[in-house]
Amino acid sequence: MMSLNFDAFQKANQSGSELDSIRIKNFNIFQKKGFPSKKEENWKYTDLKTILYNNLNKLELPNHENTSQYNSEWLLKNFEHNQIILVNGDFVSSTFSFEAKEKIKIKPLKTVLKDKKDFKKIRDYFTEQQNSLASLNHALVHDGIFLEIEDNYSFKKPLIIYNFFNKSSENKIINNKCFISLGKNSQLSLLEYYKAEDSIKYFNNTIHHYSIQKNSILKKFSIDNNLDNSYNYHLTNVKSYSNSIFENFLFSSGSSFVKNEIHCDLLESFSSCFVNALIFLSKQQHHELKTNINHKHQHCKSSQLVKSILLDKSNGTYQGKIYVDKDAQKTNGYQLSKALVLSENSAFNSKPELEIYADDVKCSHGSSTGNIDQNSIFYLMSRGLSKEQANKMLVEGFLNEAIETITEPNIQSLISKLFIDKINKTKFEINEH
Repeated sequence: MMSLNFDAFQKANQSGSELDSIRIKNFNIFQKKGFPSKKEENWKYTDLKTILYNNLNKLELPNHENTSQYNSEWLLKNFEHNQIILVNGDFVSSTFSFEAKEKIKIKPLKTVLKDKKDFKKIRDYFTEQQNSLASLNHALVHDGIFLEIEDNYSFKKPLIIYNFFNKSSENKIINNKCFISLGKNSQLSLLEYYKAEDSIKYFNNTIHHYSIQKNSILKKFSIDNNLDNSYNYHLTNVKSYSNSIFENFLFSSGSSFVKNEIHCDLLESFSSCFVNALIFLSKQQHHELKTNINHKHQHCKSSQLVKSILLDKSNGTYQGKIYVDKDAQKTNGYQLSKALVLSENSAFNSKPELEIYADDVKCSHGSSTGNIDQNSIFYLMSRGLSKEQANKMLVEGFLNEAIETITEPNIQSLISKLFIDKINKTKFEINEH
């Protein structure tokens, strides 16, 4: 299935540090476990091994050629922002035109991996054995982002990380990492934007690490749009400290396959985590969102809202877990998943879960899956709308609740436009039974 010449990769990426042995150890772990399948509890709804075998059976490591080539038309216009550009997982450039550059330390990850002093800062992350894909990433990561924001600095404009994929990524497995650390009393609005050339098939295996220090705020948004033939696994690990806030919003509507896995540790009092998602699936797309919010200390808060639309032969899954430690009194945890399954050939799985070891908490979860209410359609048609217009209006209304959770106005406008365009281009042949 794959042609992974690990020996050649290891020779080309020698660091002369402990990283070399860490890579070998992790590659051996991956070889033993292989790609995840439904035999594993965390993958009970997604057989990635079979998905990749059926669609990407000649995966190779990238040669890192043409990594500076991308279509400049892909850059977002009429939107003031800082930017980092990755092409096929490799760091190409960064521009912080609106910021005090002395407050920001940005490096390509490949330079950090070769610097013994810098590598010590991230060394422990390479020993976390979360699953076989994480082990594969630890072994084969070539590049990515290393960003540190100093204490007492708030970004004046959002930062967009452009993740572009050109023709050189065809049939490649791309492993990259993103490390972002916010110092105390700092703030960043971050948008991950994914775009690929038409019809390119590749597998992107990415790990994001965020450290949010005391009194800091990270607002992270992700747009997966128009990546028709891509296959993606995104693992996000967050460590939140006292009185910090992590906001995560996901808009997913493009990939053939994507699994987003979010682990957030609320480590100190009054830290908060908000995970919201708008998932719009059609054709034979497969999307899974898995969250694990760990309340480790008292007076912490988390909230999750996931809205999903499924058409054609698409398949969606939400697995959300709130864990409350015995010392995490005064916890407030909430999660809700709502899905509209608009085709008899599409399916949605939901597994909200609470694991609570403290007694003074407020925690709840809910899940609903259904179709559009026919009475609402008939009412709108009686007011002069066509059936297609009525369906689109009701779908838009259903998804708006998620859009309204976005607290960054420019990004809310951008995502709102994208999802309205998606609705307008979609023909809703809705199963009425």
